[in-house]
Amino acid sequence: MKLSVAECVIDFEAFNLKEEEMKFRGVAFISGRFRGPNHWLIHLNVLKAEAAIPKLLEMGYAPICPHKITEHMQDLFPDKTYLDMCLEIIRALRPTRDILYMLEGWEYSEGAIEEFDLAKDLGITIIEERDER
Repeated sequence: MKLSVAECVIDFEAFNLKEEEMKFRGVAFISGRFRGPNHWLIHLNVLKAEAAIPKLLEMGYAPICPHKITEHMQDLFPDKTYLDMCLEIIRALRPTRDILYMLEGWEYSEGAIEEFDLAKDLGITIIEERDER
C-alpha cells in the first residue's frame, strides 16, 4: 500500500461551511481500509478517512467515520467485532436518504467489501471517492 502524508492533508480553507447553511440530506457512512501491518499505516488510513469528512459535509451529509471511532482500539476486540459494528450501522441507514462513501482503494479491504455488498443488497446509494473527481 502506498499512501503519503501529503494525501491526507485537509485544506480546510477550501471548504466554505456556514452553520446556518447546514441542512443535512442524510448520513454518509465512510468505508475503506483501516487495518495495516503496523500502527503507522493504520494511522494513515485513519487520516485518509478523516479527510473525507469535510467533503461529505460540503455535499450535505452528516458523516460517520468508523475509522475515528476505533482508531486506538484495534487490539481490544477481534476485528470481527468492529466489522459487525459497522455492518449494524449500515443496516440502520435509510436507502432513500443515506449513502455509503467508499474511499479510494476500498477494494483491498475485506471489511469494506462486506460493507459494500451489504449496502448494495439494502439498496443504499454508494458513492466511490474516485467517482467525484
